[in-house]
Amino acid sequence: MYQQHLPPIPDSIDIVGVWARGIAQAERPDLARDAERVARTLMAAAIRRTMRGQLIQTRIDVAHDSLCIEVHDPGGYDNLGGFETAELSSATTSFGASRDHSGHRTWAVLRWFGEAQHDLG
Repeated sequence: MYQQHLPPIPDSIDIVGVWARGIAQAERPDLARDAERVARTLMAAAIRRTMRGQLIQTRIDVAHDSLCIEVHDPGGYDNLGGFETAELSSATTSFGASRDHSGHRTWAVLRWFGEAQHDLG
């Protein structure tokens, strides 16, 4: 598991994108481009919900065929959200969000399926 905490500033979008791409490049190179895109999308939404002085937690869990990117922010309801769903659905196999007393949590799983094997035999 990889984890970092970032402030809710625009630079955090670039920081988390580079961080996610670097982890994916080392762990699952086939998912690096999508990992960066998903991490940036999740962070941009978290920044909107988070007040100055608070931190946004980002986390990446690695499995043999997938990456799970999670962003947790202490923010509340985001009435501008929703466009992220379209962005995430094009790059992930599953994603979700939840809200409780500690804030808002969004996660996305990127999975590599490999190339199809054809038996021409």
